[in-house]
Amino acid sequence: MADSSSWQDMGRVIRESIGLLGFWMTLRYLLIYMLSYKPFNDRSFDRRHGTNTGGMVPTSELDIDDQSTKWQSNLYLGSPARVTRHLIRSLNIDCSNYTFVDYGSGKGRVLFTAAEFPFRKVVGVEISRALHKSAERNLISYVGEALKSSIELWCGDARKYTLADDNLVLFMYHPFGPDILKEMLIHIQAAGEQNPERRILIPYLFSIGVSKAVFQEFPAFKLMRDELCVNNLYRWTLYELKTQQD
Repeated sequence: MADSSSWQDMGRVIRESIGLLGFWMTLRYLLIYMLSYKPFNDRSFDRRHGTNTGGMVPTSELDIDDQSTKWQSNLYLGSPARVTRHLIRSLNIDCSNYTFVDYGSGKGRVLFTAAEFPFRKVVGVEISRALHKSAERNLISYVGEALKSSIELWCGDARKYTLADDNLVLFMYHPFGPDILKEMLIHIQAAGEQNPERRILIPYLFSIGVSKAVFQEFPAFKLMRDELCVNNLYRWTLYELKTQQD
């Protein structure tokens, strides 16, 4: 109902739900829906900053040429700024010693939020040309408090992005299916082994069974924190690459 039903269809949805679930169960679900947070309708960040980072872009509408890559890419849905700030603060790091990379950066909301912190730089990696162009426009139109980090936008396949030889925060809001996530972890681990003295942290938002199972295949990525939320969209897990034994 939340994704596809317009107000014009609501009467039909309610009637058919009553037939299927009964009146009281339908009322209960209707109240839950009306009171719930709807991230695809949240325009508060954009109203404040003159940007367009909201909405949802399903996988079927992503302009990715390679079909196998397309269907291993997850839909675009901006992370609430409050959630991103909480994740970054929970890392307990000196941001000035780290580069922040958002895989599947979309229209750029996470980038703007991360740039409120004094990272060495903030990088958005996005394969969709249309979403990348949206982020470019948002970077031009952004208004509000001065950002403390510079923002770079990189358009292309994340598997081909060369990571900086730096301490890294690699933010993931469930951007990939399991096959690409495996390739990404191989890529990240190889980069980490080239400089085992640095730290590589991966805060993974919308941490669900499929992603957890992939990380479990790579013992070098140690689970450091697993934070629950009443809305599973914002459950998150922190992993750290440990290329050397402590």
